[in-house]
Amino acid sequence: MTRTLDNPGHALTSWGQPALMRTAADELLAVLEQIHGLLAGLLHLANDKLAAMRRADTARLDEVARQECALLERFYETQRTRDAIVARWAQSLPVPSDASAAFADVVAALPEPERSRLQAKTAGLRRIAAELQEKNRLAASVARSLHSHIRSVFEEIARHGQESGVYGPNGQTSPVVSESWVDAVG
Repeated sequence: MTRTLDNPGHALTSWGQPALMRTAADELLAVLEQIHGLLAGLLHLANDKLAAMRRADTARLDEVARQECALLERFYETQRTRDAIVARWAQSLPVPSDASAAFADVVAALPEPERSRLQAKTAGLRRIAAELQEKNRLAASVARSLHSHIRSVFEEIARHGQESGVYGPNGQTSPVVSESWVDAVG
């Protein structure tokens, strides 16, 4: 017997009343809204991080890093709540015992309007997550470039600091033009 939303044997209909299903969907929507807010906060911090990098504002970079850690902890805590809700729903879906239901499968099994509401919310989450990923990719690229530049400056300083004097034909040291660290930096 194939279980469908129209079939009374479908696990989601075994929750009983449609009101119970709406309550469960509302619970998930509330958690997804929290996740969206946290991602928006992380996106704002990513923009702040890039601005602080442009200004070489190390104090602001430190503050952004602390704020990111706090938001990420809340994000992962909220993500665990979301995963628990999805797992609860997935247990009621008709899937083989050796398979696991993806979030999209859980949402697709819901009746309207819950399905559309959750699909719209997850589409918004995907958009903001992609934007956040792009900002963080840019920040990482800037950090790598800055690290490479600083490393080359220190290599240049180290190279110039290791010059040794050379004895001339009269047994005296020849004048050596030494570059200072200012010359290495430019």
